[in-house]
Amino acid sequence: MGARGLVAIALAIAACGPKPAPEPAKLEPTPTSAVAPAKPRPTAVPERVVYAFEQAVKTSKDAYVELFDFVAVGEFEILLHRYDLNGRLKNLPHDIKLQFATEDGTPYPPERERRNVGNFYGMLAQRTVGSGDCALVTPRTNYGKLLGVQFEPLPEGTPPGYEKLRTTVNAYLAKGGVVGIKCSGGKGGLAVVWSERPNQRGYDLITIYDD
Repeated sequence: MGARGLVAIALAIAACGPKPAPEPAKLEPTPTSAVAPAKPRPTAVPERVVYAFEQAVKTSKDAYVELFDFVAVGEFEILLHRYDLNGRLKNLPHDIKLQFATEDGTPYPPERERRNVGNFYGMLAQRTVGSGDCALVTPRTNYGKLLGVQFEPLPEGTPPGYEKLRTTVNAYLAKGGVVGIKCSGGKGGLAVVWSERPNQRGYDLITIYDD
């Protein structure tokens, strides 16, 4: 066999040899869901009240309860009863009027108010916050708005304990106010009253009402 024949055979063998491996397919990146940026922590106290309330309610009942000063809650509540009796709360049932009329201005004990506020955790706090996204709003009802207004003097004949309470609660309001809370992840709304305190938060809540 001549040289030309040997070259032809070599080319044939090369042609029948193993083919080079194909290039690996290019993988397309898997799309990922966009993550919503975390809300910045607010600096103004009313916005901080709403932010901390949402976080506490979503954390636990204990975290929610710890937002309150229950001495102040008891003072605020008993004072409010006298103003409700005098017409602030319309259509007050007769039995409630009788109860409020027998009160002499002695504040409710902190243990009672801790229990009552704790009972509002599910029916008011969790209902309102839901999955979150809470915002500061103006209270919806006139009653809610009035919670942040200084209490006017009471008429003559009012038991004297109420004037001391009025002075105390007005001092709380002078260093605080009422905020409305509305959350897109929940239902309804709340009116909560806060007052400055020398604690890590800088304030405590002193009452809470459905709004």
